[in-house]
Amino acid sequence: MDEDRRLRYRDKILWIFGRADLIETWLKESKDSHEIDTKTRLAIFKAFQEITEATMDCISMFLRDNQVPSRDDYSNIERTDLFSPDQKQLLREMNGLRNRIIHRYNGTDEDLALAGIAQSLPEIRSLTQVIEEWTSNI
Repeated sequence: MDEDRRLRYRDKILWIFGRADLIETWLKESKDSHEIDTKTRLAIFKAFQEITEATMDCISMFLRDNQVPSRDDYSNIERTDLFSPDQKQLLREMNGLRNRIIHRYNGTDEDLALAGIAQSLPEIRSLTQVIEEWTSNI
């Protein structure tokens, strides 16, 4: 992998970690999800959307770098061998939650979405570390 490509991965990895840090900060400022104001909710949802998109970009890049044509996010998740089955399930859930937040499918329960985001942050960091380790070892 050339240095420009490695830097592109690094940029996305740092973006994911940075957005995760912001979400954690915003969540800590409130004791529970009912206390989170609308502006902060929207900021958390946007940061989560960006985390999900950057992660899906990394998966797509990984596939292309391994001569596997990129497809839609769900197909790409299944076709990558970077992640465990549990991590792939998390990726599917992240992608689904992002879509529900963006499109307001089925009257998305915002408190439930916030709880899911908060609970998944440590696992998202682990996923990102897998990508980071892969880029460091090639």
